Amino acid sequence: MFKHLPIVSLFTASSVMASAEQLTLYTEVFPPYNFVEHNQLTGINTKIMESLCERAKLSCTFSVLPWKRAMSLTLAQPNAGIYSTSRTAKRETQFYWVGPLVSGHSCFYRLNDRNDIKVTSTQSLQNYTIGVSRGDVYQTVLADFNLTEGQQFLTYSKKFEELKMFKQGKHDLLIGSSLTLSTQLMNVGMSPDQVTPVFELKHPALVGNYLALNKNTSPEVVTKLQHALDTMKQENLIDPFVDQFVEEDRHSHGEASKVSEQCLNGSAIY
Repeated sequence: MFKHLPIVSLFTASSVMASAEQLTLYTEVFPPYNFVEHNQLTGINTKIMESLCERAKLSCTFSVLPWKRAMSLTLAQPNAGIYSTSRTAKRETQFYWVGPLVSGHSCFYRLNDRNDIKVTSTQSLQNYTIGVSRGDVYQTVLADFNLTEGQQFLTYSKKFEELKMFKQGKHDLLIGSSLTLSTQLMNVGMSPDQVTPVFELKHPALVGNYLALNKNTSPEVVTKLQHALDTMKQENLIDPFVDQFVEEDRHSHGEASKVSEQCLNGSAIY
C-alpha cells in the first residue's frame, strides 16, 4: 500500500509493511519518469519502483527533491537510494546499482527553420552551440566528445534556461529524448512539431536510468530489488507503465528517417 503526503515542497509516498526493511528513495521532477500530479508522486519509474518495493517486501518511502540535494542525501544516508539517474563511470563505485529502469533515445534537435544545421557525427558538433543544465550527465558526455565549455556548449544553473536560449535561437542544438521531449518543450511554450531531430546521441553514460543505492545498503536488499525488476521484465510488466504515461505515435514529422523515428517516437529502453 502507498500513501502520498505533501510536506511543504516535499512529497512522499510510503509502502506500509510491518517489520519490513526500510528504504528511503529520492528522485527529482523529471516527467514522464517521475513527477508530482494531484499532490502525489507518480511517473513510469516511480510506479516501477513502487512495484519493486512490494515484490521485494521492503518498506519504501519516496521523496522528490532538487537533484543535488537528493544525490547528497543518498550518498550520506544508509538504506537510501536515488532513481532515474545515469550510471556514469564517476558514479560507478559510489553506489550499488539496480536497473536499468526506463529511459528514452537521447538526441540532438534543431529548430525547424535551421536547415543549415547538419550533424552526421560527433565531430560535426564542433560547428554548433549547445546548452545544458549545470551538473547534468550531458555536460560529461559533451566534454567526452572533446567539446569545450564556453565554446561549443554552455551550462546553466537556472532551470529551463538552456531551453529558453534554444527557443530564442541563441543555441543551435537542444539535447532531449524521445520520451521527455514534449515536457521539455512545453516548459517554454513549444511543442515537438517545432523541432527536427538531427542526430541520435550514443554514449556509455546514456545506457539507461538506474536506481543507485548507498553503499551501506544490505547487498541482500540490492539483490532482491534486481531480481524483482528482472522478473517484471520477464513477465512483460514494464510496458503497461510506459503506456500509462506516454502516448503511442506521439509526434508526426515530415522527415521519416530512422533518426526522426527514434528521436520522436522511439520506444522505451529498459
